[in-house]
Amino acid sequence: MIRTTIRLLSSAFFLHAHLCLAQFTDNFSDGDFTNNPSWSGTADFIINASSQLQLNNSVAGTSRLSSSFEAPSLDNFEWQVNVRQTFSSSGSNYGRVYLVSDQTNLSGPLNGYYLQFGEAGALDAIELFRQSGLVSTSVCRATNGTIANSFNVRVRVLRSNTGLWKLMVDNTGGTNFVQEASGTDATFNSSSALGVVCVYTASNANKFFYDDFFMGPEIVDLAPPTIVSVTPFSSTGLDVVFNEKVDAVSAQLLSNYSINNAIGNPTSATLQTDEKTVRLSFSQQFPNAQTCQVSIVGVKDLFNNAMALTNSNFLFFQPVSALANDIILTEIFADPSPTVGLPELEFVEIYNRSNKIFDIQNWTITDGSSTGTLPSHLFFPNEYIILTSVSAASQFASYGTVLGISNFPTLNNSGDQLRLFDNAGLEIDNVSYTIDWYGDDDKNQGGYTLELINPSDTCTVENNWTASISISGGTPGIQNSAFSDQPDLAGPKLISAIPTSATEILIRFNEKLQEQLPGVTDFSISPAISVLQISFTDDALKELHLTLSAAIQSGIIYTISVQNTYDCPGNLVDDANDTFVFGLPEAADHRDVIINEILANPSPSIGLPAVEFIEIYNRSDKILDLKNWKITDGSATGSLPQHLFFPNEYIILTSTSAEAQFSSYGVVLGVTNFPSLNNSGETLFLKDPNDIEINKVSFTDGWYRDDDEKNGGYSLERIDPDNICAEDTNWAASEALSGGTPGIQNSVFSDQPDLVGPKLISSIPASATEIIIQFNEKLQEQLPAVTDFSITPSTPVSDILFTDETLKTFKLTLSAELQTRVIYTITAQNIYDCPGNVVDENSNSFVFGLSEGVDHEDVIINEIFANPSPSV
Repeated sequence: MIRTTIRLLSSAFFLHAHLCLAQFTDNFSDGDFTNNPSWSGTADFIINASSQLQLNNSVAGTSRLSSSFEAPSLDNFEWQVNVRQTFSSSGSNYGRVYLVSDQTNLSGPLNGYYLQFGEAGALDAIELFRQSGLVSTSVCRATNGTIANSFNVRVRVLRSNTGLWKLMVDNTGGTNFVQEASGTDATFNSSSALGVVCVYTASNANKFFYDDFFMGPEIVDLAPPTIVSVTPFSSTGLDVVFNEKVDAVSAQLLSNYSINNAIGNPTSATLQTDEKTVRLSFSQQFPNAQTCQVSIVGVKDLFNNAMALTNSNFLFFQPVSALANDIILTEIFADPSPTVGLPELEFVEIYNRSNKIFDIQNWTITDGSSTGTLPSHLFFPNEYIILTSVSAASQFASYGTVLGISNFPTLNNSGDQLRLFDNAGLEIDNVSYTIDWYGDDDKNQGGYTLELINPSDTCTVENNWTASISISGGTPGIQNSAFSDQPDLAGPKLISAIPTSATEILIRFNEKLQEQLPGVTDFSISPAISVLQISFTDDALKELHLTLSAAIQSGIIYTISVQNTYDCPGNLVDDANDTFVFGLPEAADHRDVIINEILANPSPSIGLPAVEFIEIYNRSDKILDLKNWKITDGSATGSLPQHLFFPNEYIILTSTSAEAQFSSYGVVLGVTNFPSLNNSGETLFLKDPNDIEINKVSFTDGWYRDDDEKNGGYSLERIDPDNICAEDTNWAASEALSGGTPGIQNSVFSDQPDLVGPKLISSIPASATEIIIQFNEKLQEQLPAVTDFSITPSTPVSDILFTDETLKTFKLTLSAELQTRVIYTITAQNIYDCPGNVVDENSNSFVFGLSEGVDHEDVIINEIFANPSPSV
């Protein structure tokens, strides 16, 4: 950036051969205007962060800056400059660019020429003036109104050797100049300086910008036109765009154009009004989605520069409609944190599994909350595309084809429904993923993608997805690390049958079925009930609704068998899994179902999965539906899925992510939001859908009765499921070698009915009219009558209350005050423990009295045993 440096202003211009003549360039890229070249004037200018010369004042004024430019002749000279003013010009706010001056002080009398940007009124135009002394005379004026408001323009000025001035402007700031004015003035033909003058009010004191100064001999175009783009507009039409205006005769000569693939020369070539675009028509159609090459030669620009032979490729694409599953979702990155290698940003990968090429412009991807629109892109067979947010696209560029999507959906870590639609609104693919699809409790914490296993299998849903096994956490843009093309050869399995009314059943299979329904005779029920009607319940095609010919009876366990039922790939129902038992569910009463085993501290494991679980047991003779039952510790509440719970059956409850680890132990239900169990103990509640308590257990680590086993790996087991009132005495650490017995009878099981009545173990006055009495075990919830307690000397009881939920302690309110120094006896009758045993007659009385203050030596030390060894 020094004087006499040649500067290429655009690809359309080349400097002529007179490189030794005076010229001036400065684009301020060195961040300095005091050296090389040197500008001087008022100290109100800076070079800003965009490498532009900028006025930088805060008060109203007139500022100037000039630089020496010695030119003994201006014949065939050119000036260029970029000017930006970010305000509406006026008579008090305008700028001047001095092209020529015989003085460096541009504020005084001088001889030269300047461009003015701004004036009074609304017709502001760029205008070229001659200045003689202090008198200015217009030479030519550009289009009115083009700079009335904020503008960014680039100006090119030419002066011939006869004094003809041409004013050329690009109002976008580029180099596509259009001549807007001309005028003749040969008054001055030499220069000593150039520069800028800014006149402004305070509000515009930093809104003048200048860049890309060039002054020197006229730049003559010696370069032939080049091709900017080649675009098919039909199967036989092509638009060729050149970088500059071209000569009409050469541009419309048919022999100057030819296309390979036996297409040949065009039948017509028409230059468009922009004088840069030539529209070509051919008699042969372009092959669809195949790259062709157009060859162009001899086309000239307006300066008679002719093109040498130039080849350019283009692709013609005839859009086709997509069918469902032509494009599929193959990878989902919902939880990118903490990263294990991939960018810490969400993405979705799609794959073209068809043999078609699609333009996916205006396709959409949505999670129901937000919808992203895809840009134009040709999607080829077997190609992968990464979809992500616009801001994240650059970080996935190295992984393959990536499209930044405006309003890209935010993916929920725990699960979401993603739907892909074409531009006509047809659903192309739909994936409702859950966190359970990872199948790995570590990977579902973040940093790993969900990958589709077999892209050819459009029938399987959740079982066809898993956590990525790539060391980077995923495989965006390439085949998935979990890829397998193994076909589904296994038949569907019947996994549940649940009545929804006395004459309706929902049966569910483990995978998607064929769309064609089986016949009613393909289902048999024992005891005999025939099926009248069958229908699918939803688009998943896994669940069938059966209408029965007769009502199901309560208390009867039925068996349903299935035949001639096929999965989506066409496999017949599995013979080993084509039956299921069901019954009409009833409402549960208190303690019909009990918590029977608890693994609160699974680590270190001694045999069981190192995962917390709770086992429940149906001790009733009822069939129960567990749908929307709850297991809670007060902090977290887990919701149980629909499942028929049969008499004397055990069910393992655990987190949804751990469900598969217990599948070999018996019936297991994955519970959403399963409570985290405290090792030291807590209270667990089992509740029905109406929030009614069915069972409660308040365990502590003291129930293990073994300091080693309470340190981990062993479950707590209930000893006698029928002794539902006993608490700590009815629980112990598992004696199983594996540390527990999930799904089967407990290792510590014993028939230990409570046949002993409760015992009164203390009676202590809380005040002169209140007594706290305690029994050794839990009592029935129904309070006894006040007459069931007698006190001697006679003191009637007026009220009774339990003091807490243990149901062991009463507070008795008396109708008269107790007297000091009187020993009382309280006797209880008709008091029953939780199992229903009446109070023990040998332990139903207790003596008490009202305490007083102690005087000195009321109590004395009466015997001392100081040396107990050796014992005699």
